Amino acid sequence: MEQAFFRGNPELLTGKKLLVAVSTGVDSMVLLHLLEQQKIQIGIVHVNHQLRTESNDEALFLREYCREHQLPFYLKIWEQPAKENIEAQARSLRYAFFETIMEQENYDVLLTAHHGDDQLETLLMRLARGGSLIGHSGIARQQPFGTGTLLRPLLSFSKEEIYCYAKEKNLTYFEDATNASTVYFRNRIRHNVVPELKKENPQILTHAQQFHQQLAWADQLINQLLKKNLRNVEYDGHRWNFTAETLPADPGGRYYFLSSFFQQVTAQTKLAVSQKQLFALLDQLQRPVSQWAVDLGDGWRFSRRYQRFYLEKRTTAAEGSFYLAENDQQILPNGAKITLKKSDMVSEKTPTSIPLPLTINLPLTIRKRQAGDRIRLSKTLTKRISRYFIDRKIPADDREEAWVVADAAGEVVALLPFVNSYLSIATETDRIHYILDYTLQVAK
Repeated sequence: MEQAFFRGNPELLTGKKLLVAVSTGVDSMVLLHLLEQQKIQIGIVHVNHQLRTESNDEALFLREYCREHQLPFYLKIWEQPAKENIEAQARSLRYAFFETIMEQENYDVLLTAHHGDDQLETLLMRLARGGSLIGHSGIARQQPFGTGTLLRPLLSFSKEEIYCYAKEKNLTYFEDATNASTVYFRNRIRHNVVPELKKENPQILTHAQQFHQQLAWADQLINQLLKKNLRNVEYDGHRWNFTAETLPADPGGRYYFLSSFFQQVTAQTKLAVSQKQLFALLDQLQRPVSQWAVDLGDGWRFSRRYQRFYLEKRTTAAEGSFYLAENDQQILPNGAKITLKKSDMVSEKTPTSIPLPLTINLPLTIRKRQAGDRIRLSKTLTKRISRYFIDRKIPADDREEAWVVADAAGEVVALLPFVNSYLSIATETDRIHYILDYTLQVAK
């Protein structure tokens, strides 16, 4: 096993500083023993979750083991274990601690003891739960992590091989009693499904690893093919948008484009789009409708407005946070349509058509008025909007219907539909301006 282990993991012999996650189970103790045979520079990291009575004994055993073998030892104790969603919370705690130690102690690679049975179990669990192509692909052998790399060097070995090696070398390890409980989904897969699959085909672990690799390669190829499309997605600081031409023509291409797009913006949106939502969007894209919107949850919506698609935060009149970029359009809660475009003339068909200089800071914000809002009415006169309403004797109901339009620097350029600011007056030397059109839809 030792020869196959190092032959399959040449990264371990490159002199890099390795941090090994050890739980004291048979998998991690075998991994630790294998590494020690080559006298590789390693450190040991362990998390005591305090979820079992044996946890403290395991931590003490590992501390003493590291002292005897002269290995750096890093311990984290979960002082207040979670009461709900324990597995996910524990995993998050572990990997956050691993990342911290890697950065503080300058480790290059984190090693975990996931093996071939873990790979098959993960593939089956994700298939049962549903998910994306890359989500179905299982456990990656190597991936970026923290300030370095996460490597799982035992993925090509079965649980049986690991037990045999531990018995052959007379290794000490601890068995986690909870692994026998069928309360957990993974354990039900492990005890009820995997043994039957191994009976059907003893090569099932090899096939699972090959299937994982095929899915990973397919995902890389798809992302490469969609790279140009994804580069055409624009972000204005508030929302993402792209043209209809950016969207692939076929349903398969659209699915993978949208999947990659949502994955690309996850860090900023914290939005988890489900497969059900993705397929609903695909159905919506097939409809011959020029404007629509689909709520995605957490205040986000994906919408189509003619030849452009948007991912943006859903807003209300009370929130007062609509945004307008070049060639953009918004339908406001009062039914008004507001657009921004370049032109060399002011529309005579639009009741309120405001010329704006090309130097204006975009995007524009359309919102309700706020205390202290001021509008510049001439080169020397700036007036509070509240005073403007009083001076003009504008009724309270009409005041509540007004919309403030401000540029990206916060300067008010219009109070719709009442007055434009001095800044909105284009100079005579400008041939092309931005035109802000505001049309209040009147019910027939």
